[in-house]
Amino acid sequence: MGTDEGGKTSFQARLDPLGPVDCGTQAAPAAGPERCRDCGRKHGTIVRCLPDGRWFDADELTWRDRRGRSAKWPNVVEYAEVRDLPVSIRPVRLSAKPGAKPRSLCQRCQMVLEAAHNGVRRRLRALSRCALGDLFLGAYDQPDAIERFTASACRRARHLGQP
Repeated sequence: MGTDEGGKTSFQARLDPLGPVDCGTQAAPAAGPERCRDCGRKHGTIVRCLPDGRWFDADELTWRDRRGRSAKWPNVVEYAEVRDLPVSIRPVRLSAKPGAKPRSLCQRCQMVLEAAHNGVRRRLRALSRCALGDLFLGAYDQPDAIERFTASACRRARHLGQP
């Protein structure tokens, strides 16, 4: 670091003692902030969002819908429920295949795309719980299913020495 005449400090980069190294590859210059592939939100910005999914694009000075298309401007009552949310873009691999390319998505779009997968997982988990209950306690549609379950839980607690 050096000091200029005006008292300001200036940064002087240190050179590599071995000289410049050419690896044969150069990084491409950044083309600006990264955007979400689905809705077009820009990484690192704070966006004004409405509960129905519309968000304000400050670059284009327009409101956009969930998919990034132009949308109608909100009225005063709708705008009263606006939230300011930070946007972070991450590469997300939507397929479990190892060769699948990751897509750059914001957190909202990632949650929307994973909602169907999470719904299937939730349904399978519920069905497996029912299957375990059917296996050990019988069918749940019988009128005394709750009593049988409570009795088996009490027996298990007594067996473990709990009151």
